[in-house]
Amino acid sequence: MDLTVPEYAYMFGFLQADGHLAKGVGQKGRLTVEISAQDIDLLREFQKLTPYNSSIRERTRSTNFAEMHTAAIWSVCSLEARTTINELGLPYGRKSKTIAPPNVEFPRCDYLRGLIDADGSVGFTSKGFPFVPSPLPAVRSRPICAITART
Repeated sequence: MDLTVPEYAYMFGFLQADGHLAKGVGQKGRLTVEISAQDIDLLREFQKLTPYNSSIRERTRSTNFAEMHTAAIWSVCSLEARTTINELGLPYGRKSKTIAPPNVEFPRCDYLRGLIDADGSVGFTSKGFPFVPSPLPAVRSRPICAITART
C-alpha cells in the first residue's frame, strides 16, 4: 500500500475511521469494513485496489438506527496485508483514541477525504458555512490545517 498514491491514501484514511483490524490465534486475523449496503461500490473499489484475496458479504439486522439495516462487509485475512496496514498506523482492536495520520508521505487531501467519508458527517451550518464535526481522533488531535498543509 503506497500512500503516495491518492487512492491508497483515501482508502487508508477510510480504514482508520471505519475499519477494524482484529488479531486471531496464531497468525489468524482479519481486516474488516462494514458500511451501508447502498455504498457497496466503495468496498468493491477497495477490493480492486487490494492485491490480496478478500470477500464482500451482506447482512441484514436490527440496529439502534433502524429496525432493519442491510450492511456490506469487506474482509481481508492476509497476514501480509494486515501487517502493512498496522505498520502504517491502523492499530489492532479498539482504535478510537489511537489513530493518527501516517508518518510517511501521503496526499493529505485524499487521506482527509477518506476520514471524512467514513465518518459521513459533512454538512452546512444554519448560516450556510461548511462544517466537519469530528469525533475522529486523527483530526481532533491535530488541527485540520496541520493534516492538509503541504510540506
